Amino acid sequence: MRRILFISMLLLFFYVSSFGMAFDNHRRGFIIGGLGGIAVNTLKDVREDVKGGDGTNIALHIDFRIGGGFKGDKFMLYFWYVMNWLYPLFMVRGVGDTDFVITGIEGLGVSYYFKPTSPSLYINAGIGLPLWDGLALGAGAMGGIGYEFTRHWSVECSVMWGNSISFDANYNNLAISLSIIGIAY
Repeated sequence: MRRILFISMLLLFFYVSSFGMAFDNHRRGFIIGGLGGIAVNTLKDVREDVKGGDGTNIALHIDFRIGGGFKGDKFMLYFWYVMNWLYPLFMVRGVGDTDFVITGIEGLGVSYYFKPTSPSLYINAGIGLPLWDGLALGAGAMGGIGYEFTRHWSVECSVMWGNSISFDANYNNLAISLSIIGIAY
């Protein structure tokens, strides 16, 4: 399933983006970017027979995007890989003896810019599979608002939700992040 999604996204991005239009300072054609910031990450174990495993932590937020922009310089479609690395300050059941926990989402994202040039306010949204110390079954969604203060650079506040189901854990994850994003277009 993951391989089919990756191949489909790759074909879509090659179709909608022309390398002749890449990196010409317009939000159309091939785009790649990301960076990071900080996040407040809340985990809740939703299994009824398990007590504990819940908590809120500060996490390192990492964001990666690769895709294409469309004519008009206002709309982008991309593969979005978002993860939070956190050191569990609480007992995480089902993870084992790990130093860090990785939560996040990978999937399809879109951004809409309100102006074709910077500075511009924008909104984004995405859906995908949740990450819970690796790819997990379940569902995830993300969305945010950002401000591109100069060409290629923006500050963004986003919300991410995921319901990760694995063999020994079932967590709801909610994260609010503030990050700096750089996108080459």
